[in-house]
Amino acid sequence: MEKQPVQTECFEEVFLDYLRLRFECEPLPHYVMAAMHVCDEKGRDYPEFVRGFMYWFADKFLFDTEGTFPAQSHNADPADARWRRYSDCHTLLEGFYANDLAGPLEAQEERWELIERVAKLRSEPREDPTGKAGRRRNKTTKTDEEVFAELEEWFAVRDYTLKRQHKKLTVHHLYMSGTFPVALVRSGDGYKVKCIQVDHPDAIRLPEGKRLR
Repeated sequence: MEKQPVQTECFEEVFLDYLRLRFECEPLPHYVMAAMHVCDEKGRDYPEFVRGFMYWFADKFLFDTEGTFPAQSHNADPADARWRRYSDCHTLLEGFYANDLAGPLEAQEERWELIERVAKLRSEPREDPTGKAGRRRNKTTKTDEEVFAELEEWFAVRDYTLKRQHKKLTVHHLYMSGTFPVALVRSGDGYKVKCIQVDHPDAIRLPEGKRLR
């Protein structure tokens, strides 16, 4: 059974859960190292996903690769690209230690807002429903060109940049799970992890279960 994200007033607990969910979606060691750092700083026990990874890592180091570290990057997925996928978590980590989460949380909320606004606009009727010779178009909802052009002014970011950002948040590697944690945001007096579920390339379901094409 799929584990659900927690909602609590303690940022530390939600952040560790965010790292766990991200690791389950893409098992980068970055998430493990960040969780270990938080636990060491705060005197917490390591979460299960951290212990599991470290057991795998030690076993790989001692018995499979004979004292060399397992490869963590390759030409198709270099180390700097992996760091960029983790970088929002690192920004949260730095904000947590600096006791200044305002900026990092705002950036997280913008990630979620982009997902929500794209999903909403994609479901709206297109402004030009008829094509050549008055024939009705097969696609009756807004195209991505219309969607991201409309969002350009809202986010004050170029449409092609928004499209690229949205793709990074919604198009996953084959080994990722179908549930992707997009953002860690404020929720009332506490914090909450926002997730989407990707069923197939053209469908995204928000946490409430409503499917949006």
